[in-house]
Order: sequence, then C-alpha cells, then structure tokens
Amino acid sequence: MLQQFIDEEITKNLAKQLNSAIEGLESPTKDRIREFILSTKGKQLRPALIAVTTKLLIQDTESQESRLARAYKFAIVIELLHNMTLIHDDLIDNAPIRRGKDAFHIRHGTDRALHDVDVLHAYALTLIKDDPAGLKLVLDYAYQVGLGNAIELEDRLDQNFDFEMSRVIKIMEYKTAVVFAGCVRLGCLAANREDLFTEALNKAIIAAGIAFQIQDDYLDILGNPEEFGKMQFWDIQESKRNLFLHFSMRTEHSTKIKEIYNKDIGQKNKEDIDIVLKVFQSIQEKVKEVRDQYAKLAIDGLKSIQANINKDDYQAEELIDFLLILSKYLIERSK
Repeated sequence: MLQQFIDEEITKNLAKQLNSAIEGLESPTKDRIREFILSTKGKQLRPALIAVTTKLLIQDTESQESRLARAYKFAIVIELLHNMTLIHDDLIDNAPIRRGKDAFHIRHGTDRALHDVDVLHAYALTLIKDDPAGLKLVLDYAYQVGLGNAIELEDRLDQNFDFEMSRVIKIMEYKTAVVFAGCVRLGCLAANREDLFTEALNKAIIAAGIAFQIQDDYLDILGNPEEFGKMQFWDIQESKRNLFLHFSMRTEHSTKIKEIYNKDIGQKNKEDIDIVLKVFQSIQEKVKEVRDQYAKLAIDGLKSIQANINKDDYQAEELIDFLLILSKYLIERSK
C-alpha cells in the first residue's frame, strides 16, 4: 500500500539527488559518506515523506517542477542530517553494527568519524542557505533532535533511574517524532500549502513518531536481528533509558537491573543480558500498551482531520490517506 505513494519516480529522483549532493563533498570525506549512505541504504522514509507530501499537494502543473525541486532539496538535506545523527549516535554509544554492517566509526576510526559528521552537518545546511524559510524549519527541528539526545545522554551518564514516563516520551518526541512532523511541514512548505499543517496534524504525526520509536525499542529487545539490521540487545548494552527500563524500575528486580545498567557500555556479559531480558519480557505488554495508545492517538487524530476536510480539496484528502497508511506501517513494522 505504501508503494502506491512512494513510487518509482520518487525513488529514482531521491537517489539521483542524493548522489549529486554527495558528489559535492570533498574527498576523502565524500568517499566514506558515499559508502555509508549508498552501499546499504536505509528506508529513506524521511526524505520520501517530504517528496510525497509535496507531490500530493501541488495544485497546478505550471509550478510542479519548481515546487518538486524545492521539496527534493529539503529531502536531501534531511537525509544527510539523518545519516549524520546515525554516525554520531553510534560513535557516542560505541555501537558495533549499523544496517547489518560495521558501524561507521568501526570501519574508519573515531577521529575520521568525528571529522566527517562535522563536515556533513555543515555541508547539509549549505544546500538550503538561500532558502530562509526552509533553513529555519530545519534548524528548529535539528535543535530539538540534539536536545533529545542530550537529555538521554545526561540520564545515562548520571545513572538516573528515577525518571517518569513523560521524560521518556519527551526524548522520543524530540529525537524521532519531530522529524516526521518536520518532513510533512517541509513538504507543505514546498507545495505552498502551509495552511494544511495545523496543530492537530502536528499532534497526530508526533503521536505516530512516538509509537514508531517505541516499536523500534521493542524490536531491539524482541525483534529478529537479521531483519532489524542492528546488533540485538544493544539498547541493553548501552543502558538506554526507555519504557522497558522505566517499567522494570517498578518491579522487584529493580536493584539488580540498576546494578547491571551501571556497567560500562559493552561490558554486560551474557548472564547480565539474560537477566535483563527476562525482566523486559515480563513487562513487554506494558510497553506495547503505551505504543498502542500513541498509535491510536495518531490514527484517531488523522481520521478526525480527514472528516473535516473540505471535500473539494482532494489534495488534502490524498495527503491524509497517505499519512494514515504511513502511520500504520511505522507502527506495525518488523524492521
């Protein structure tokens, strides 16, 4: 169903634009970034979301080419920044695997990884330096992503176990959900339909993004590692503050979990993992319940918007249809 919107034309254009953007980097950074992004492509949901949103909302053929060109530029900036955060996060967490291969810093070393993410970050923003409205949105969302990462890192470094669910949700909102909302907003901007990006739509997409991240955490613990593309149980190894840890602190095993989570990243042995996994398996239904609550918020919110759309605005109707399908995919995915 998703492929009826993310068609071959969009996929080809994204690949072409991404290749062109990477060519603008200087070697040897260019060669390493090209290998990371193009040799094992991710799902590219974020850039596709921008392109599809714009394409669905364009109302006249005369402006189609220029509006899509703007959308693809936004899409490539977001994809480059997203990959930058993946390299950065893996470096901070000392994660060994990304997309089924050695992580960037494992392949190229810490020094090169640090250098390359700095170059990639600055370079991506130069691509829209002449588009003030787009640049402002990207910077706003990039700030929130950085803030979410900072909050999560502080809790881990401070060995904070006394956190409410709302703090975990806020981290997921900043790190993940705002990017999905930002992509739709950038697509609306490119299509000159910013009127559609209402607070109700923002809330619905944020809820879908939170459900997406909860599912991501769930798959790290209970998913198929061959499908998921990451080292299984790495969230346990890095002592990630998530809903599994939140609920485990409310069990009789909290003291033991704290003892294990206070070990350095990568120092938890098989016995440690088995102990934590057993507790996490026992509380998985609580995690799934919260995931499903946010999934319902997303779907109900989108359906409410759908019911109030002007029936003559078929572009807006198509956008909400797409977002409903996308939300269900994000929540039900297995990889």
